[in-house]
Amino acid sequence: MKITIHRGANQIGGCITEIATKEAKVFIDFGSNLPGSDKTDYTADKVRKITADADAIFYSHYHGDHVGLHHLVPAYVKQYMGAGAIDVMRCKYEALNAHKDFSVQLDAIEHMIPFKACEKIPVNNSIFVTPYFVSHSAFDAYMFQIEYKDKRILHTGDFRRHGYLGKGLFPTLEKFIGHVDLLITEGTMLGRKQEQVVTEKQIQENTIQALREHKYVFALCSSTDIDRLASFHAACKTTGTVFLVDGYQHSVLDVFSKYSGNKSPLYNFDCIFELSGHKAYRIPKINDFLRAKGFLMPVRMNSLWLLEDMLQVFNDETPWLIYSMWSGYAEEGGNNAIEDVLSIRNLFKNRILDGVEKGFHTSGHADIDTLYEVCKAVRPSIGVIPIHKNAGMQYVSDNYKVFNEGVFTLDGMEIEVH
Repeated sequence: MKITIHRGANQIGGCITEIATKEAKVFIDFGSNLPGSDKTDYTADKVRKITADADAIFYSHYHGDHVGLHHLVPAYVKQYMGAGAIDVMRCKYEALNAHKDFSVQLDAIEHMIPFKACEKIPVNNSIFVTPYFVSHSAFDAYMFQIEYKDKRILHTGDFRRHGYLGKGLFPTLEKFIGHVDLLITEGTMLGRKQEQVVTEKQIQENTIQALREHKYVFALCSSTDIDRLASFHAACKTTGTVFLVDGYQHSVLDVFSKYSGNKSPLYNFDCIFELSGHKAYRIPKINDFLRAKGFLMPVRMNSLWLLEDMLQVFNDETPWLIYSMWSGYAEEGGNNAIEDVLSIRNLFKNRILDGVEKGFHTSGHADIDTLYEVCKAVRPSIGVIPIHKNAGMQYVSDNYKVFNEGVFTLDGMEIEVH
């Protein structure tokens, strides 16, 4: 096999990994650069050139930095993704298509092939790819075992163990994976070694306390983070607070309930109040209901206009903001700062329950200890390729030596596995 890391070993996001033999070629993820990146993204011509002789692309999850270039891939290349993840992508692009033409993206989504966990997928009867579920800040996320003859690669995608379902990580590695020849793994937290790891259960408990103290709470968060939304939903049920959503958010939660609601009551989003219609919260009957019960409402980066109006309407008590996103987006003057995030935070000033620091956010990525233990669990004989990490971040340190040799770190490199 020949493994080519087209992108990802020296940047977070934009991940593209190629695995080729004489008989077949597959890619794991084909992502676009993260918003605010100073790197030039791939053109349609470059995507077509790279995938010209590809047989299949397997997507670990639906975040744009892993799947964002899917619509530029030639139609003859098979594209695989989890069924639930496909439905979430469909919700997203149908909502965007109401404002701008995203028909090309939607058409590509309709041609994606859904896979199931633990089902081995043959590619030209040469490469065999098996997806296994992982816990991440995206719903329906997977790692992949790639087999060719007597060699095995594990590509972890993005993963963690401090989410609600993270306890399944090591049993999965032990039961289904075991020893591998090569490990391709994310390393996002290599650049955030001091960041506190907060569990999703802690976030739920902190949100319960916040709802007991504050009548109106908005939560700036990802609209597709199943664990975070489950934490907020559960906190609302515990406190008798309204879990308030718009139509788009409701459609995403319906997908979560469809695929996971029967597996755990945590993911059965059955206590939702939808604001159907523009400024429906100004209708007297609805307004009275929300004032009487209080609410938590998840909002997105483009919600500034909504928040400005709702803060005028619900002013009998002071509204608060839960900031449940990465702190880098909120650093004024920082390289990753997002103006919409800064504007929303400015509406609330000192009334913000802030991220990791206050226990209302946690990373979707594996902490350093988990990365180390995964390496120990699968014991890759050839080495480790760390991706989804900032340039200069090392996978070995004085305290966490994974391997003395065999840690590969360069973008655009090719590794032969014999």
